Amino acid sequence: MQINPTNSTSGTAYGQDAGATTTGMKTLGQNDFLKLLSVQMQSQDPLNPMADTEFISQMANFTSLEQMKNLTASFESFISQQRSVDAQTYLGKTVTLLDSQLGLVTGTVSGVTFEDGLPRLMVSGKTYDPALITTIHASATNATTQPATP
Repeated sequence: MQINPTNSTSGTAYGQDAGATTTGMKTLGQNDFLKLLSVQMQSQDPLNPMADTEFISQMANFTSLEQMKNLTASFESFISQQRSVDAQTYLGKTVTLLDSQLGLVTGTVSGVTFEDGLPRLMVSGKTYDPALITTIHASATNATTQPATP
């Protein structure tokens, strides 16, 4: 089925004027889908119309896609927050990490900074990605001794 533009501007795409530039949008939104659906309904052959179940199926698929997109965005936000919380748990702990120039470096995490939204650990005055940690050492002050029972 061929769908023709509904505007009278010749040589332009639906909804664009001759001076418009495209921004390279890669995804269609819900409004775009509804516009396409309405044009599809207007342009169908009245003697051989598309079954309403096909329209319902298309709408259900689009709704599922929108929900998955929202879920993905929420999950990415959760991961970002979790990385921040995880980095803070290293504060005051002695760690060994792999420095690309110095090799293995052992030191106490003295702070947490954020670069481009990602947490970085401050060890011996230098910042490191938490993924570079190879060992987390037990702190001697956290160890407790149990008195001997007679």
